[in-house]
Amino acid sequence: MTRPIFRLALVLCTAIFAPLTLPAQTSTPSAEQLKSWIEIRQQRVDLLRDEIKQSDSRIESRLDVIIDTLKRITDSKDSQTKVARMKEDTSKQLMKTINSYDQRRSALRQELRIPRLQLTAEEKRKMIDIFDARIEKRAHQILSLYKSMPEHKDYDRYKYSGNEWTGGAYYQNSDYEHNRKMTSHANMQRDAIMKQLDASIERLDRQARALKTQQAATPDPLQRKTLTDELTKTDNLIAERRKQRLETLKPSGSATHKVALNQAMDMDKALQSATTELRRDFTTLFQRYNTFLNELSSLHATEATLAAKSVH
Repeated sequence: MTRPIFRLALVLCTAIFAPLTLPAQTSTPSAEQLKSWIEIRQQRVDLLRDEIKQSDSRIESRLDVIIDTLKRITDSKDSQTKVARMKEDTSKQLMKTINSYDQRRSALRQELRIPRLQLTAEEKRKMIDIFDARIEKRAHQILSLYKSMPEHKDYDRYKYSGNEWTGGAYYQNSDYEHNRKMTSHANMQRDAIMKQLDASIERLDRQARALKTQQAATPDPLQRKTLTDELTKTDNLIAERRKQRLETLKPSGSATHKVALNQAMDMDKALQSATTELRRDFTTLFQRYNTFLNELSSLHATEATLAAKSVH
């Protein structure tokens, strides 16, 4: 039995060198040649699809661990704002992935209107749904990190030490100072989230208006249904963003485990290493995704050529 790694190498090599075995430029490929190319390209598409699923699963699993860990911890007076900064940095990275997913989602929506690749509408919609799910998950992860920030508490700025016999003095309350720093970071994160949510709502509002215009101008019933479904999805997203905006105004202070400075520093180093690896994984994932789109398009083009030859 051929080992999987040899099988993969055979498929890739065959695909690479297949064009070298083509007949002269003036002749057209036979049905048998087209069937052979279809089989090779189908194997490449399947392999790339499996690799993408594995990469995506690995990324999601590692992100889940990072988010769940950060949600449970908070700063002690010893660590000052180290944990808060880790949460802020992680939220910024999550926002970058949202932007990456949204760019690819927008490209697929453009593909639905003005096709460049030979992909079916169903294939495009399935990929759009996947990007939608990832965007929503990232939004909830960002919100959960913010809501794990400590709530503001009223502390006296100064404390009095001493008694009526010996006298005493006022000194600065460390609880007040620590809470002030944490509240400042929470407010900064809240403002950043609100800005992104407002931008998302504004973009979705524009998208909804454009869909309504297209819907009114489209006589094709099937196209009208597609636009109606897309409009319903967009309206639901607007409602969800507005709900998230209200939730952002109410941090819950759900994190309960306070970490010392040395623990926070160790976690920060581990987080930076994990972030670097995840960035590489995301780059690889999107490279494979781009290759997958082109390979799937080539597969469908070859299938169409074979179908046309069969008709004649």
